[in-house]
Amino acid sequence: MDMRFAMASLLLVVSCSNSDSTSGSGSVTQSVGPEGAVIEVSGAKVTIPKGALADTKQITIRESTEKAPEGYVVLSKVFRCEPAGTDFAQPVTMEMPFTDDGKPSRLFWTTGSDPAFKDVGGEKRGNVMVATVMHFSGGFVGHTP
Repeated sequence: MDMRFAMASLLLVVSCSNSDSTSGSGSVTQSVGPEGAVIEVSGAKVTIPKGALADTKQITIRESTEKAPEGYVVLSKVFRCEPAGTDFAQPVTMEMPFTDDGKPSRLFWTTGSDPAFKDVGGEKRGNVMVATVMHFSGGFVGHTP
């Protein structure tokens, strides 16, 4: 019985988390339903509150190797939240670590239909930017020059 429990626990850990060692980026996938969840990867934390989702979905948060577009001073990694375009009934809290350069910084996030990054604000808490979003796509912390 202990062996079955150990194997089931191992299977649960493997199915809920993985790391992409070929690109150097981290990734976490887990099922999230109406009860909500907190998902952490590469220092970033995504808090999906209770009631934000009506049904259970496979949610992936990954550190992307893509570069942010020109015209921004980028202070964090770019993070992607999937499935892209997922809308929420409650605001989802994004927390992204960043390197503070002493200038006012913001969280920039794409919309489902527009790939351009939009300023969604944020509150600096040490070297972490905290902001809320209503849908999944991707973003980073930075500012314009």
